[in-house]
Amino acid sequence: MASKGVSDVVYTLINNIETRPDCNVIISKCAASDFLENSSPIFESNPANYYELILNSTEYSGYVADLTLSNFYANIVSTTSEACAILGSINTEETHGSDNYKNSSLDGNYKASQTPIESKNKNSIENMGTAVFSGDKLVGELDNIETLCYLIVTNKLENATITIPNPFNLNSTVALYVRLNKDTQNKVSFVNGYPFIECDVSIAGDILSLDGSIDLTNSNNVDMLNSYVNKYLEDIINSYLYKTSKEFKADISNFGKYALLQYATWNEWIASDWLNNYQNAFFKVTVDTKLQGSYLFTKI
Repeated sequence: MASKGVSDVVYTLINNIETRPDCNVIISKCAASDFLENSSPIFESNPANYYELILNSTEYSGYVADLTLSNFYANIVSTTSEACAILGSINTEETHGSDNYKNSSLDGNYKASQTPIESKNKNSIENMGTAVFSGDKLVGELDNIETLCYLIVTNKLENATITIPNPFNLNSTVALYVRLNKDTQNKVSFVNGYPFIECDVSIAGDILSLDGSIDLTNSNNVDMLNSYVNKYLEDIINSYLYKTSKEFKADISNFGKYALLQYATWNEWIASDWLNNYQNAFFKVTVDTKLQGSYLFTKI
């Protein structure tokens, strides 16, 4: 249904006085009836709290975005951006026993219905990743790490945990709890008619776990770890941006609002056909990371 177009449904919902504009939009990879039938709380006695907690996971995971009906509608009719929604599905017993995790990165690269996380329910719902639209039609899906990049670029990231290889010992990993240190600065200019998009990202975070190969009382080691995280984040954000531009041809990051500043009149802006020109964009991402070196020593 989403691939064929959802504008009629969205226009109906947005005009329904019984539908809150701040409710979330979920695109289910399975039948909607199956998704709803398997939406039953186990540990939570209050169903309202259960659904609220599921959708509020963006506050601490960074693997799903808080995408509302009002924003979804606004982006469908916008000339500066495209729409996106939460990706949902059912986690089945077959998924629990799969080998998906063996072929994924440290952080998973999972979409809804792909995680090997087990549940007491044989089939349970999960929201993971983002559904990408061009106009009112579904054109692709982002996994959890790409969703994290979306949150960083659009200044919606609150907190997230990421796992990177240990630069001092490649046989181990480092877990980091990260957040935006300040708003991401986005800038759009044009080179021979092609959009050139620059993203200046500032990240702060704490080191959660690591092995004994890193002496965090040594400032040089902390600087090296910061540089490694910079490169890691620059790579995954660049990958996300080029995927939205070249593969999906959909500006869900709303770079159009920055490009709009280049035009003197509304007619000139409309003639530029930004949403179609976005597929010609190229990017430069700069990340500055400031990790909390040794929490024990620096907090005394």
